[in-house]
Amino acid sequence: MIVLGWLVGLVDVGQFLPQARHTLRLRKDATAIRGLSVWTWTIATLQGIAWVVYGFAEGLLPIAVPNLVITPICATILAIRLSHRASSG
Repeated sequence: MIVLGWLVGLVDVGQFLPQARHTLRLRKDATAIRGLSVWTWTIATLQGIAWVVYGFAEGLLPIAVPNLVITPICATILAIRLSHRASSG
């Protein structure tokens, strides 16, 4: 089962990478970035933090470690989106 846990963690990280790459590539395009949901990326960031805390508290590294990668990705996307919100008024 531990192998399955790490495999799921790898897939979990992988699901965020295309959006992160796309967001970083278009981070100066306010129109493109405006299409990202602030609420979605806020929730994803908070969820990642919660999974890290839970994973370490329960000794579940296949949950904690992937979320140590996912959480900064989500937070970066959120920060980019919020920076465009602030600059557009």
